[in-house]
Amino acid sequence: MGQVRVVHMDDETSFAEMCEFFEDDNPGLRLTRVDVDGSCELRSVHGGMRVLWIFRGQGEVFVPSGYRTQEGDGQRLPSEYEPDAVDPAWLDTLRRLHSSRGEISASARVPVDAILRRWRGDAFVGDYAGELWKLDHIARPWASDPAIEAALRALFLRYRRDGYSTKRGDSFEPVVEGDQLIVSGDETLRVRGRFTCLAMENAARRTSHVSAVRRLRFLTDTAGGCNPDFDPFRRLPLTWFYNLPGETHDGLNWINSHVVNIPQETSPAHFHPPKGIGASGGIPQREMYLTLDPQAYQLNTWGRSASLLAFPDLRDLRRYEQHPLEPGMFIYIPPGTGHRGLDVFANVLTIPGFKPHNEYYLDRDIRDAAGGQVPYNQNLLGAKNYERIEDLLE
Repeated sequence: MGQVRVVHMDDETSFAEMCEFFEDDNPGLRLTRVDVDGSCELRSVHGGMRVLWIFRGQGEVFVPSGYRTQEGDGQRLPSEYEPDAVDPAWLDTLRRLHSSRGEISASARVPVDAILRRWRGDAFVGDYAGELWKLDHIARPWASDPAIEAALRALFLRYRRDGYSTKRGDSFEPVVEGDQLIVSGDETLRVRGRFTCLAMENAARRTSHVSAVRRLRFLTDTAGGCNPDFDPFRRLPLTWFYNLPGETHDGLNWINSHVVNIPQETSPAHFHPPKGIGASGGIPQREMYLTLDPQAYQLNTWGRSASLLAFPDLRDLRRYEQHPLEPGMFIYIPPGTGHRGLDVFANVLTIPGFKPHNEYYLDRDIRDAAGGQVPYNQNLLGAKNYERIEDLLE
């Protein structure tokens, strides 16, 4: 359990203090702000994997011929991109899943259909790791036919190599608020324009497991988390990667990112336990908000003001804080701290990532502990936990 920290990225003194705290709490990681004004090359500072999230402004990034990306399941990529050929085994799996939808459970059919929508004729485009995260949270068996069940399990072993497109030709391409850039090792990215980024670097990682540029417009909306509605704004530049054989602990997942509009009606009060979960262990999950301007994506705020509810002591849910939020703010939420975003548009970052089965809901507990005197989400009282809070805090 711990205190939520809130700073504005433009407050140099407060942000410097945040960086010092962050790096002390996350050994091996470095937090900085990067301003681009004109033309420059982005690079890592410590030779590691450095992720940069644009939170203000716009510009361009140079994308060379031969660049491969799993974007394209939202808006289609420009004509210079050509989807990679679908290998026969993957094509056979797609056909089997499509023809056997009736064998798949109703709940599992939702993420499976989202995967199938990335299949466009003789092409398959996009990253479906987020759909696997959803599938993993659905009770098994997922299908009545054992062969279809086996095909669904096999997706967790092949998702990293599916959905790529390759660029044919060099050019600069636009990047805007909410987009993600990555440089690793000795790599550089040529950029130009005027924009500001939050940057985080893992000095121990020399390569990136995702493409160097992830643009929100080329990513599909994936309902879930704090926005499970049928028409969400929730896009996943960098989501959880399931371990392949030989990978241990948190695997590749030192950081995750998703950009989401969080309306108060669908946002649950929740926390992530202050100890690593699961057989693989790993580290407890820290969560951060990098708040964005909803007008950048023509989102209607309906006159509401954004804020964050925080519950610093899970043993006393009568205590809470409410932090007003505005674009350009950075919020750090330690593990074991209850929280709930209200009408906020943010890039939600987590270390080590959105670990599966690592979110525990609090709205019912808040109602019962405070007798309705503390804000809770009446719509989500049915969310269930299977452990006592006290057991998760030991």
